[in-house]
Amino acid sequence: MHEHDEYSHSEIIQRCNFGSKHLINARLLTQTCLQHQPDLSTRDAIPLSLNATSFGSDQKTEESIKTFPTMLKLINGTLVGCMKYSDLYNDLEENEDTSSTSSHANESDRDHCMKKMQHKIPTLPQIARKVARLERTQLDEKQYIAYEMIACTFLLGLVNDGSDKNTKLGSYLQQTLEIASNTDVADIIKKLKARGGHDQLLMFLTGPAGSGKSTAMKIAQQFCYEFCIAVGIMWSDKTFIFTAYTGSAASLFGGVTISKAAFLNQRKQLSVDDRNEWQDVRIVVIDEVSFMSDTILKTLDRKLKEIKNRSQPFGGFTIIFAGDFRQLEPIGAKDTELLFSSLSSQHWENCINAVIILDNEHRFKEDPEYGQMLKRMWSGDLSKDDRKRINSRVLGTNSLELPPDFEGKQIQTKFSRMAKSIPTHTM
Repeated sequence: MHEHDEYSHSEIIQRCNFGSKHLINARLLTQTCLQHQPDLSTRDAIPLSLNATSFGSDQKTEESIKTFPTMLKLINGTLVGCMKYSDLYNDLEENEDTSSTSSHANESDRDHCMKKMQHKIPTLPQIARKVARLERTQLDEKQYIAYEMIACTFLLGLVNDGSDKNTKLGSYLQQTLEIASNTDVADIIKKLKARGGHDQLLMFLTGPAGSGKSTAMKIAQQFCYEFCIAVGIMWSDKTFIFTAYTGSAASLFGGVTISKAAFLNQRKQLSVDDRNEWQDVRIVVIDEVSFMSDTILKTLDRKLKEIKNRSQPFGGFTIIFAGDFRQLEPIGAKDTELLFSSLSSQHWENCINAVIILDNEHRFKEDPEYGQMLKRMWSGDLSKDDRKRINSRVLGTNSLELPPDFEGKQIQTKFSRMAKSIPTHTM
């Protein structure tokens, strides 16, 4: 194993507290290999069919409608609900009922099945409200805009693929004779684009630490996942792929480095297997983009073009570039290598088609004064009083010592040892 990969794996193992009880043998029996168990390989597979399912439940019904017009109706159903952010979190209930109580006595079996499916499909506001109820996490207005744009771009990709018989989804949905009208397709595309959807979204999502970049992306992923499960569209662990430029950042959310995922360090020509690893990818997230150099970014562009489409930037993949250029720059990089520099190729800047700057302090709700101070530091407006306050909290001065115990993530032991060697100088 490469030393960088070994470091990332070690970080994950330490954070997740793996023990011997989590280990399994490579063989179930002396002559039975775990990897060749047919039940295990197919048990978790999600069929590529539009099956009606119970939203929030793993139990599937027998009803199945497998047409492109049906998918358009289901996507249209996800867009219902409040259009104003101010109404989003009004009257949050513990258990919102998404089922219908209307009578279906005079409806055909097909119409009844269609309406039953529509009531099980998650809507954009519903998922945001669900997360607020279950996790006590509410998106601010800018986060919700980012969430909508990512989710609608995902849905728009399904519409485009569903109308193209050369794609896996399109070839499946167009097996029947039922064809959607051009008006229906144009109408749903117009609605999705009005909510921020792009045929190829290349978004720069930025803001200071604690502003909620990861939260907005995670909830967008949650919506896309629940929609696919509800309608039976295939979802894999690479449909919505999280990457970061650094291994430590990637290990925080269980992702991989973009260098490894996109074969940036591979000099030989990409193989068929390499390209196949990207066949299910619909959304790519690249965190800590501020660490990327201009040369690395152009290498990424070239590799993704080799994988998918040579005529579009980054191969036509939707990419969410997340990070903060006011944090650390690439180590040893010259001005010509900085993505935001006018001396660079400006390829990244010319490709970006959406920018959202988050400015809330979700991480500092219990200490808003400290959050405001960090925000002033981020913007370069740190006051003299702010500097005095920071200097008053330097370890070793004013009899300050590092407490033996911390609340939050369990990294105290390692940090406590490191803190003893921290120099006690002031700003």
